[in-house]
Amino acid sequence: MAQVARPKRNALRIRDQQNRLIGSVAVVGCTALVITLAAGCSSGGGSKSQKSPSPSTASPTSTLSADQTQARKDVIAAYQGMTNERVKAYAKASLDGSNITKYATGDALWEVKNAVFINMRNDIVVKGEPKVTATEDDASVDLDSTPPRATLRVCFDNNTWDPVDKKNGKSVAPPNQVKRYTINANLQKQGAQWLVTEAKADKERTC
Repeated sequence: MAQVARPKRNALRIRDQQNRLIGSVAVVGCTALVITLAAGCSSGGGSKSQKSPSPSTASPTSTLSADQTQARKDVIAAYQGMTNERVKAYAKASLDGSNITKYATGDALWEVKNAVFINMRNDIVVKGEPKVTATEDDASVDLDSTPPRATLRVCFDNNTWDPVDKKNGKSVAPPNQVKRYTINANLQKQGAQWLVTEAKADKERTC
């Protein structure tokens, strides 16, 4: 790579990392986000880093036990909770007052903290509100594993989501970005609470 001034190279590296972190999950907005319990994504590939049931092989809701049905609802609620906390943190580029640890752990928690730090250092806040859709049929749970594990597939539409420069209010979103895609999340149950451990965007899959 040709030698360039360090500040510019660092800025590009930070911007690329920020785009990966912010764009990879269903976050953003100035108000609390609610996952719409309507038609979900039709397909999606789950992460291979955690041994969890694939959303694409989830059993129809009508064949589930009461415990499995409730677990699916709880999984969606946990993802919504994480998203809501990300929304608040990204809107002000700060984790002050955040309850993110109630809903996220592992890589998912690290990504939130790292993205907030990057945004804070670069005076970036996130404005707008994305559309996030998930149904119980988009969730798959394994209550027999230790700890119980789950996967969740959501449809993320960020056409109304926009990271902006806090100083001038101008958008810093990368051009030609995919605006609607699938996100595959892994979760595990710790005590009575489901926690998101990982959330990855699959921009090759529309929803």
